[in-house]
Amino acid sequence: MRVIFVLPSAGGGGGAHSIVQEALGLNRLGVGVAIATPGNLAAQFQIRYPELARNGIGNPVYGSTEALGDIIRDYDLAIATTALSVSVVAQARDHSKNTRLKLAYYIQDYEPLFYPPGSREWTEASKSFERLKGGLLFAKTDWLCSVVEANHNIHVRRVKASIDHDVYFPVDRPLYGTMRITAMVRPKTPRRAPKRTIRILEQLAFTYGSKVEISYFGCDAEELASTGLRPSDALQPLGVLDRHQVSSTLRYSDMFLDLSDFQAFGRTGLEGMACGCVPVLPVFGGSGEYAVHGVNSFVVDTRSDDEILNAVDQFVDGRPQRRQEMRDAAIHTALDYSIARAAYSEYELFRDFIGEPAKPAAKAPKPAAKAA
Repeated sequence: MRVIFVLPSAGGGGGAHSIVQEALGLNRLGVGVAIATPGNLAAQFQIRYPELARNGIGNPVYGSTEALGDIIRDYDLAIATTALSVSVVAQARDHSKNTRLKLAYYIQDYEPLFYPPGSREWTEASKSFERLKGGLLFAKTDWLCSVVEANHNIHVRRVKASIDHDVYFPVDRPLYGTMRITAMVRPKTPRRAPKRTIRILEQLAFTYGSKVEISYFGCDAEELASTGLRPSDALQPLGVLDRHQVSSTLRYSDMFLDLSDFQAFGRTGLEGMACGCVPVLPVFGGSGEYAVHGVNSFVVDTRSDDEILNAVDQFVDGRPQRRQEMRDAAIHTALDYSIARAAYSEYELFRDFIGEPAKPAAKAPKPAAKAA
């Protein structure tokens, strides 16, 4: 089986992390896998994910639909990974002249919610689910599957989500003393609610004072200033972090706040749980796949400042034993999400869709003859 993901991204976000992790998992299963990226983004993508080259996973680059068609011609399955890439992949297949090449769309988010209704981008995102006639649509949460089916009457298959436990893992550390709270701030992404996030962090710093240390990551000072956000010195800026730096930050934090309007999955929340950091997550979206309010996380209506602040207060001023119990529950939950499980769920789906018969199990090597 030969599979290629078409990823028009320089990487660094949750969707790209998923695709890279699962490509590595498919590669270990013996699948011939590659990730195609546009030429103008390839250098940054390769810097972010050097493990692809180390494991022999190709990263072909393209500068046009025709060039992409030449690349995907020799594959069994080409997979779009964003709404705008769906039509590109469909046109590339036409150019490839490979009528046996099948197409799929790995839905990372419900992208019509990114844009004003009726806008050109909204229309394109809405139509993306219908562009692959006879194609395979799949996603990692029941929420995404159900939203697409409800709005477009199209069936979406469910696969497992993945966490890279070589990157996201807990450490033994004292859980008393100053409470560390961190959050991700994306000033140019309104649905991530950057103004709400900074407002809540400032309120927490005022309320708890020296009892807490508060930090945020995901942007630089210039990006913040360009959107009119000027946090006080009570909040520690960590800047733009790579995933290893994010994991280290989460590992030594007690709480992670994701105050987005909604999350299709909420990868950073689950990654925080894998690091032993209890998240506050939005009730709208797919975080309910893994988050259980008051057990391994706090799931809140992020439109309500009071509800957010009450959740943080329960944790900060709660019994140390309860904090430990929630931390343990978060870690155990995250352990259910592995690259191996996610990759195999995709392998089964691709195999059945392509119509490739299961390969016979390899014969075990003969035992070495015993010395006389």
